[in-house]
Amino acid sequence: MKKHIFFFSSFILFCLNLLGQNDTIAWRLVLIGDAGQLTDGRHPVVDAVKKYIPLEKNTSVFFLGDNLYKSGLPDRQFPSLYDKARAILDTQVSVADGTPAKVYMIPGNHDWENGGRGGYDAIVRQQLYVDFMGKGDTVSYYPKDGCPGPDVVNMGKDVVVIMFDSQWWLHPYDKPEIESDCKCKTKDELVSRIRDIALNNPNKLIVLACHHPFKSNGVHGGFFTLKQHIFPFTDIKKSLYIPLPILGSIYPISRSVFGSPQDLKHPNYANMINEISDAIKPVTQNLVFVSGHDHNLQYIIDSGYHYIVSGGGCKQNRTSKNKNSLFNSTDNGFAVLEVSKNRNVTISFYTVTDSVRKEYFGPLLSINAAIPETETRTVEDPYAKYRDSIAIAADEKLKPAKGFKKIFMGQNYRPEWSTPVKMKVFKISQEKGGFTNFTLGGGTETVALHMMDKNRKEWTLRSVSKNPSGLSVLSPKEGAFLKELKKEVTSASFPYSGLVFQELARPLKLAVPTPELFFVPDDPGFGIYRKLFANRVCLLEEKDPSFDSTETKTTAKIFAKMLDENDHLPDQQMVLSARLLDIITGDYDRHFDQWKWGTVDSTRGKAVKGKLYYPIPRDRDKAFFHSDGFVFNLVSSKLPFLKGFRNDIPRIKWLGYMAKDFDRIFLTALDEKDWKNAITDIQSKLTDSVINSSVKKLPPEIYPISGKRIAGKMISRRNLLTEEGMKYYRFLSKKVNVIGSNQKEYFKVTSEAGGLRVKVYAREKNNDTSFVQYDRIFDPSVTREIRLYGLNDDDFFEIDENASSRIKIRIIGGRGNDTFDIRGKVETLLYDLKDDFNYVKSKSRTKNRLSDDPPLNERALLDFNYNTFKFPRLIIGHNTDDGWLIGAGFAAKTYGFRNYPYATNQRFSTLYAADRGAFKFTYNGEFNHITRKIDLLVNTAYADPELKNFFGLGNKTVFDQKNKNNRFYQVKYRYIEFETLLRKRFFDNLQISFGPWFQHYSANYNDNRNNILSRPDLIGLDSANIFSSKSYLGGKLSLVLDNRNNELFPTRGIHWSNHFVTATGLNSNSKNITYYTSDMAVYASLRDPAKLITVLRFGAGKVLSKQYEYFQAVNFGANTDLAGFRKNRFAGSSMMYAGIEMKLKLFSINSFILPGDFGITGFLNSGRVRISGESSRKWHKAFGGGFYFIPFNLFVVSATAGFSEEERMFNFTIGTRINLTY
Repeated sequence: MKKHIFFFSSFILFCLNLLGQNDTIAWRLVLIGDAGQLTDGRHPVVDAVKKYIPLEKNTSVFFLGDNLYKSGLPDRQFPSLYDKARAILDTQVSVADGTPAKVYMIPGNHDWENGGRGGYDAIVRQQLYVDFMGKGDTVSYYPKDGCPGPDVVNMGKDVVVIMFDSQWWLHPYDKPEIESDCKCKTKDELVSRIRDIALNNPNKLIVLACHHPFKSNGVHGGFFTLKQHIFPFTDIKKSLYIPLPILGSIYPISRSVFGSPQDLKHPNYANMINEISDAIKPVTQNLVFVSGHDHNLQYIIDSGYHYIVSGGGCKQNRTSKNKNSLFNSTDNGFAVLEVSKNRNVTISFYTVTDSVRKEYFGPLLSINAAIPETETRTVEDPYAKYRDSIAIAADEKLKPAKGFKKIFMGQNYRPEWSTPVKMKVFKISQEKGGFTNFTLGGGTETVALHMMDKNRKEWTLRSVSKNPSGLSVLSPKEGAFLKELKKEVTSASFPYSGLVFQELARPLKLAVPTPELFFVPDDPGFGIYRKLFANRVCLLEEKDPSFDSTETKTTAKIFAKMLDENDHLPDQQMVLSARLLDIITGDYDRHFDQWKWGTVDSTRGKAVKGKLYYPIPRDRDKAFFHSDGFVFNLVSSKLPFLKGFRNDIPRIKWLGYMAKDFDRIFLTALDEKDWKNAITDIQSKLTDSVINSSVKKLPPEIYPISGKRIAGKMISRRNLLTEEGMKYYRFLSKKVNVIGSNQKEYFKVTSEAGGLRVKVYAREKNNDTSFVQYDRIFDPSVTREIRLYGLNDDDFFEIDENASSRIKIRIIGGRGNDTFDIRGKVETLLYDLKDDFNYVKSKSRTKNRLSDDPPLNERALLDFNYNTFKFPRLIIGHNTDDGWLIGAGFAAKTYGFRNYPYATNQRFSTLYAADRGAFKFTYNGEFNHITRKIDLLVNTAYADPELKNFFGLGNKTVFDQKNKNNRFYQVKYRYIEFETLLRKRFFDNLQISFGPWFQHYSANYNDNRNNILSRPDLIGLDSANIFSSKSYLGGKLSLVLDNRNNELFPTRGIHWSNHFVTATGLNSNSKNITYYTSDMAVYASLRDPAKLITVLRFGAGKVLSKQYEYFQAVNFGANTDLAGFRKNRFAGSSMMYAGIEMKLKLFSINSFILPGDFGITGFLNSGRVRISGESSRKWHKAFGGGFYFIPFNLFVVSATAGFSEEERMFNFTIGTRINLTY
């Protein structure tokens, strides 16, 4: 066989040699990945490329991510680290210096601060540095601004390189999404755009370039050798040969099966591979995937597709070879992809060790292969069967609801959706003189096509019917209920809402689009977008509906301009008018991307050359949104902005939820008087006749159905603006951001008219003030806090000596050498960098929060969160030990300045055992950042009485079946436990806490007259002391690791809690006690959303004191989530347990009444205890199973049956956990 392969390869090379005589290189792609480290001040791989590869005009060098180890480009605040990293980038940027070759750089996970919280800042820093050093068009960094891409490089007529940022997909923290100016803001949009690029480039070579490989036989692909199983620490440091057989296998096996977030097996990573591959593979055969990430060189062919891993830029790691591998090497090196003029593609791999060698050269593919057409339908004349107009429904599938569907999902706007409406037929080659230059756009619910008419004017054709799979406010992984809800949300949206706003906007002098209603036939003129738009109802509108028809700007662009230049400002009065109109029409979906901006010259005088931006609201899909169904009413308790378009305006602050950041940027300069004047103005201009006239712009078939009702609601809401609008003003004014710019400003705070006046002046280079860019008087009865953001450059902050107010002021200086002159009687907190040359002239009543951590001083202007309150949280259950249980709870979460992930989280719950007459109260409070890096935890519990089983001490205790049902083993006592802990968090998932701990125990004989405590002689307890009150005071130390992906129903992650308690008895009946417990649950699944979940449980405990009370013994049972045992079944001075549980989702119930995911569960548990003097090695076992159901993704319904050698145990629970016990 080997001989055949050898001769065949020789024949191929011979043929290529012959062809090569008449076939020259047209394009050359040099692929270098993971090059982010120098060796002795040099970069051997980059040097080898310079020396051995012709860097000609037809050559492009691609750096495939991880351009800097280990955490990207550091902040300039750390000059030594910054200079070291900069030197590495310089070697890459200069690889083609003095040549006509091009250089392209894309990011990897290490460039995103190794996937850390500051990743977005790090990647922007790196891009800006490369752009600055890039020498014009020679070096390019893609994608830009932390966006996902995709970006395209066209190489002649034969090659298209699609670059996207794979770490953007995987990054768990802040990244550009819906509020950004990225062309693709969601994963769905990215996938769709990559597919469109491939469709638009048929019969070309498509090179898909990103950092993370789609196929790999390296470490990230799950390859581990015997060495890693026996010496696992050698992956951390090569010399750590510490043998750990068996235990050492835990890490490589778990990573091979389940993967870390940077591994191909991880569900999020696997989803990226599957979604992009499924989108692009069917539309092109000439496809090559190129990447880095694994520190080796690989060439893999799988199912006819080619995968190149070139990650040997500076590091080395193992790789394996299988039947799909044509080449692999653990040496440093790079790959070269070459495309000839005859459209033949070859791949070469060069290794760089002591010398440079071409280790592999071979054919990859020929672009000459015919590509099947993706669109084969032909229509001779798409308009032949239509006249100029047609009567058709917006969505005939949304028929009026009846019966249960009407009750649960509501009638909503179904009649409007399903009623045929007469409209024009859209003729793409004739309308407006014909359209060309198509670009696909749209949001998460609609599709849109951007086009250009014969006069080069841009237009947008937007679908009226929705794509419910992409409802932006609901995650696609929220379970069956929300998936079903997305299908029904469309019926609650009004299909023709965009048609009424021109009349409403005219008296308010607002610029808005003027849409026209069309039916789009199955028209081949749409090209590759034909399927998307065929036989759909759409709206056609100008892409730039500004007053003067000039180009508009996105919100992200003008926000960036405002931050860069202090004479570029928004017209806040006009913004307020537009937002009040949103309130009247019930339009909740007003985030950044729902606005465009027109530009006029500033009116501040000849000396000011800035710009004033006026808002242009667009995408009115959610105006008049309303549902009268039970399910929507239920969901609106979780998502209050879905309260809907009603005669009243309930909870107006939540109506502004989607615009929470928008309003806190573009409505900060307006005071109470401004708001009252604006409300009066809009009420006077939007008369009944104006509103009625606007609604009559609806199609005549629709107006009789709901026109008068919509107009009546708008009139009612307009009349309520006086009260509700001012409520919203007060809500926005509680905490206000006053934002400077990256130029010099002077912030002046004085007392005036019973409040605080804040004025911000622009400063010239000589520090003279030039104009007032901000001026507002704050009322202390409304405003609690003002935040002054200096941003970059040298700013001056002054609080006048006569200033006095209970309003708190936070000053965030930002970069630059700032000056602070803080006097007066105002509580002030100062945030800035320690190492900047800042000057604090005076600091009356000021708390310094200076830091050497740059991210703390970056602008945090888009981080507002709503406080949440949840009540009641009900729970119902029944189990063999406790009988019927019913509970209720309350939860409150608040947010503050830089309090991650929240400021406070307080939970109070009660549980009542109806059959036992017992109740329990628990309170858990988290108060984050009481100091800069320390949190406060307050936990307390009270039970009257506690219901605990006690069978005696030891591993051989007997369960007398004659006492099975008479509660003989159930002991009752009252206790109160209280702890106040200081917590330090490490990373996001690990925390250590310590602090004082108190416990009080009391029991009486009457409560235990007929149970085991009445016979202490049987179990070796002290009869004289057993019913005495006991109190303990001491300390508690806890370590908790929790990275579960979901608290209600986790599918991946670890929850590991460790508690060490030592306490002194406070009375003569109380003995000193010291004990330790550790409980771990590991959740693993292979897919996302998960189908099969594996749960591993381990636990151990030890009482370190020689003497201890029965209720202080460590124990295991149903109380430690080991189903099949009674609670506290075995107790002793030490214990161990282990268990495995499998949960399998069978199906999703898509009922309108009770939708949710249904599955089965099975478990096997085992444990043992020890006491001094007892010899027992027996492990007690229990097994069983049951089912679970998760309705609405809000709570769990579960029923389980467990079996041990002693008895059967049953548990039924409705609440927030499986197997509830008292």
